Amino acid sequence: MLKLMCRTPFRVLLSIVFLHICSLSYGAAKYQSTESELASTQVSLAGDWQFQIDPYKRADTEKWWKLKTDTSNWDRIAVPGVWDTYDRYSTYMGDAWYRTEFKSDSDWRSQQVRLVFDSVYHDSQVWLNGQYLGENKLGFMAFDFDVSKVLKKRGLNTLVVKVNNRFRRGAVWNWGGIRRPVYLDIRPKTHIEKVYVTAEPNLENGSANIKMQAFLSNLAKKDITVSADFSLLREGELVAQYPSEQTHQLKAGESLTLVQSQVLAAKDVALWHFNDPNLYHIKTTLRVNGKPVHTHQDRFGIRKVEVRGREFYLNGEQVRLVGLNMVPEDRFDGNSLPLSRIKEDVDLLKSLNANFARLSGPALPKEYLDYLDEAGFLVVEEVALWGKDALVDPDHPLPKQWLERLVSDNYNHPSVVARSVGNEIGDLNKNPKVMEYVKGAIEHAKALDPTRLAVYISYSADYQENDPSRFSDIIMFNKYGDHEERLKVVDSYHPNKPIFFSEIGTALDGVDPNESVLDVEKLMGPLRKYPYLMGTSHFAFSDYRSTWYDEKPSWTTDFSQNRAWGVLTSYRNPKRSFNKLQNFYSPLETFDLNTKGDKPEIKLSSRSLDSFPAYTMKGYRLLWQVLDSAGETKAVGQFALPTLKPGDSAPVYTVPYEGEYASLKATLLAPDGYVAQVVSHDAKTPPVPEISATHISLDTIRVHFKRSPLATEYQLIAVDEQGKVFEGKPTINDFAEVTGLQPQQEYSLRLIALNQAGKSKAGDSPKVSTAPNELPPIIWATEGKRDAFHIGFSVGRNDFAFELRYGLEPGVYSHSHIVQTKGATRAPAISPGKTHYFQFRRLITGTIDSDWSQEYKVVLQGLEGLEPPHDAQAIQTESGMIIQLTPVRGSVAYRIVAHAADGIKLSMDTHQSYSEFITINDRAWLNAKNLRIATLNDKGEVGGFAPVNFK
Repeated sequence: MLKLMCRTPFRVLLSIVFLHICSLSYGAAKYQSTESELASTQVSLAGDWQFQIDPYKRADTEKWWKLKTDTSNWDRIAVPGVWDTYDRYSTYMGDAWYRTEFKSDSDWRSQQVRLVFDSVYHDSQVWLNGQYLGENKLGFMAFDFDVSKVLKKRGLNTLVVKVNNRFRRGAVWNWGGIRRPVYLDIRPKTHIEKVYVTAEPNLENGSANIKMQAFLSNLAKKDITVSADFSLLREGELVAQYPSEQTHQLKAGESLTLVQSQVLAAKDVALWHFNDPNLYHIKTTLRVNGKPVHTHQDRFGIRKVEVRGREFYLNGEQVRLVGLNMVPEDRFDGNSLPLSRIKEDVDLLKSLNANFARLSGPALPKEYLDYLDEAGFLVVEEVALWGKDALVDPDHPLPKQWLERLVSDNYNHPSVVARSVGNEIGDLNKNPKVMEYVKGAIEHAKALDPTRLAVYISYSADYQENDPSRFSDIIMFNKYGDHEERLKVVDSYHPNKPIFFSEIGTALDGVDPNESVLDVEKLMGPLRKYPYLMGTSHFAFSDYRSTWYDEKPSWTTDFSQNRAWGVLTSYRNPKRSFNKLQNFYSPLETFDLNTKGDKPEIKLSSRSLDSFPAYTMKGYRLLWQVLDSAGETKAVGQFALPTLKPGDSAPVYTVPYEGEYASLKATLLAPDGYVAQVVSHDAKTPPVPEISATHISLDTIRVHFKRSPLATEYQLIAVDEQGKVFEGKPTINDFAEVTGLQPQQEYSLRLIALNQAGKSKAGDSPKVSTAPNELPPIIWATEGKRDAFHIGFSVGRNDFAFELRYGLEPGVYSHSHIVQTKGATRAPAISPGKTHYFQFRRLITGTIDSDWSQEYKVVLQGLEGLEPPHDAQAIQTESGMIIQLTPVRGSVAYRIVAHAADGIKLSMDTHQSYSEFITINDRAWLNAKNLRIATLNDKGEVGGFAPVNFK
């Protein structure tokens, strides 16, 4: 079934110097478009496509692209998506074929119709109605074909795509398939191809130079007279209109670029910053003989990025920045990156106070960059050459094409501040042409887009004085040991350039969140004192799928195929290192909570430029929260912090609360509501935890329990019949273990919860005996889709398979099957949209099968959409309110509705999806009543509403 989409393409801008031709500005007025019907339309081809793997390349002789190909035995899988998330194809590498059908529309005959693939990994060939259209060998990049003359006038069109995922780079999994959306883009034959906006602020007088370039094409058979109008909008308000200055002749079959340069008045300029990401819309209208025929919309931001000597400046301010690297994927959706995954990851990234990084080697999709624009993040995008690579050749055409596509696709994104021409390719013995390649590629990058920095990511800058880094605007340097010593060597080789640790790490950090041993302060603390070091980017944000086995045990991937570099697991469970890194990356030098006086006091100061991160803190808030013995909010309030420049101290804040409490939390909130840092004081011990399930083996006892908001850790203690005490490791998980026990012996168990105030009281002490059983796998995560559910689980050395049983009622399992995947599995739904219940167990070489896990409940996405947050509460501020909630997995936004004090209905959609706090800075929401909240999913469907309570 076809789905009609009218998509607004969002591209955003950069800043550099422009010519002042004229200055126009208009007062803000609510903008009403009367030409929306002139915009391009898009027809989605998403759905279940026919699918067939071809390991023996039968298709080449049987010609599977032919219309009469017998596909009666082909499988069906989802597009967009990757085949590796289906158990039966989880390790398949090679050729695979996709096939679907769609109808043409008679209205398309007079227009241009493009077939657009946002990304197919890695190599692809495309046929439409049996006619070969072409190929693409840049697996992370979008590509398209003009199919206007290939479409059938009536009846069904048959689209066939051959995909090969053989190409694998480094330790990253080569997910295969049509990973991103496929659609038809319909527009007039005379149309706007794209619009570039170059916007540079004048930091002295507050105005901004705006250069607009409209790229036009005339596919019609007649010569025409064209002109272009430009309109700038911000937050739905018209900021400026620039009508056509003159007309131009555009011949049939040719292209033309129209350029206008203007000066935007200071009163209309709002700069883009990672903590204040102001965005503008630009609407361009193409006129033929004075009549509007096509409109194009995009986004941009106004900001200025500079390197001055050895310092990095954003909008005229020196800043020292921090970030993380990521492999953009997860175990349930692979690297298809639905919008919910993009938003959750960026929201978590912002909560780690990250603001600058070469975020990903592979090109990020447009929707990812869109959200980086909205949330505020400075990103370096890359032509992802790596290691010993045949493409490291100045004469090879593919890297040039790659770079040119990056520039063309992403010119207007303010989040993109630099482009890298390669990663760790600088070893002169492995890549003898690397010096010529990097020099030429950086020159080419600057010629294509002089508004952005051009860099190279080096691993060899500390052992090659003559390194390709010499051509880079910033010395971007990866290293995994001896960081301070190697930094000094790089400094000696490049004494006139700023340095940034584009990857910094030591060793893998455990797939179990509790086993994370990363010492952030030891890793990066000693580096803060070097003024020429811009900052650091920790590798990595999250674990990722891999089969990389290394000579060093500390670098070898776990049996679950989860490569554990992250501060989050592959399933996005925070490890112990998450809070450590959040605190280290906080912009605060001091954040003290003093509870010794009559009322608690909070003292804080920002980091100076002698440290990192360092930047002006504007728009931050301090939220305090009192919790009772049940972990419920007893009292809450907030303070708006003054603007703090690097090294400033804030006033001392007194918490206006007297009385008993179990815990007092002070939370630093970034301007949009992201949690930047938390300090707390626990006055009472946590409640006694209750054991919900127990599992045993010969020497280990494991218990499961429900966590309390008042506990920071849990510990299981076993006491034998002689009174000998065995203490398990304190844990942050929802299960605890005690090991080293004697076989077939009885133990009394005590599960205790811990916090700053001490240990919880002892609860019941059940008696459990060890036995020659095998422990079930640990279930790390579950996620319900509409037609399936996913399970993330642990894998032991001798686990050769697993068994899953599940059903629609508790304890009633109507379905079961063997699972041979590692670390993640996808189970088809018995009934789409219904709640499922399951158990899981290990099949182990050389011993009995493990016990079944406890029963898990998975709520699938129903036709009514996602559940709303049921615990949302509102906190009034002087300029609106703050909403606190538990994020809903799979959300892309929340819709909040209310009645204003004057009775007017209010409604807004948040841009965050995975932030615990959301800031509403709109005075219309002051004293609003009857607040309700709903969740939006990947399809934009709004679920049911739940009330929001005021605190």
